[in-house]
Amino acid sequence: MERIGIRSCMANEGTVVILCAMQGEADAIIERLGMTPQSTPWPTTLPPRMWAGDVGGERVLLITNGHDPRTGADLIGTTPATLATSLIVEKLSPRVIVVAGAAGGCSQSTHVGQVLMIEKAYHHDRRIPLEEFAEYAHGPEELMASTHLAEAFGVELANISTGNALDTLDWELDFFRDQCVTVKDMETASIVWTANLSGLPVVAIRSITDHYDHPSPESQFMANFELALRNLAESIGYGLPKAVSGRLI
Repeated sequence: MERIGIRSCMANEGTVVILCAMQGEADAIIERLGMTPQSTPWPTTLPPRMWAGDVGGERVLLITNGHDPRTGADLIGTTPATLATSLIVEKLSPRVIVVAGAAGGCSQSTHVGQVLMIEKAYHHDRRIPLEEFAEYAHGPEELMASTHLAEAFGVELANISTGNALDTLDWELDFFRDQCVTVKDMETASIVWTANLSGLPVVAIRSITDHYDHPSPESQFMANFELALRNLAESIGYGLPKAVSGRLI
């Protein structure tokens, strides 16, 4: 059965917003879509930054989580993702958020540079051993996804799990197998949970930089980042105009 999302994408005629955690994830998309920097509708003391461009005859915005004012590091992880999503919902009133970025993948199910659309997002490192919190702790969060929409971007569907570490513990691998998770990241489930509080659908497109079941995913991430993000930008550049003009999102 195809899943369209928690509400009709036509219920809100607002802008499409692309959300990237890292600037490096956004750069190739900004170049591919010909986007230009914009001032933000929130205080400049808050780190998320914004670009805009024309896609399929429609103005599309791109937001990054920005950089940590103390260290200068890219604001990866669940907390900055929640902040950026909250600002997007409150200040931009989009009709859909398109999450775009890097991810780890299972070596038996994905290959480096592969781009995937996410169908369900779990929280694998929310360890709350109390029965009444079990479903809340792990999810899943439901995304706007279907085989038809995935075909528009030239990708396949997969499930993801979100946590705040690059490495993966043995029990987390067991969780991934139990939930048919083959992709891992640091933002998607938090973005979806936050957006869904306002009934806002989320599409997530992730490109594989490394294998989380590899002995050294960190070295893979660094070596394959440019390839994976170039492929991601191509999928966004190929699929987003069709999705926008065809009113798929």
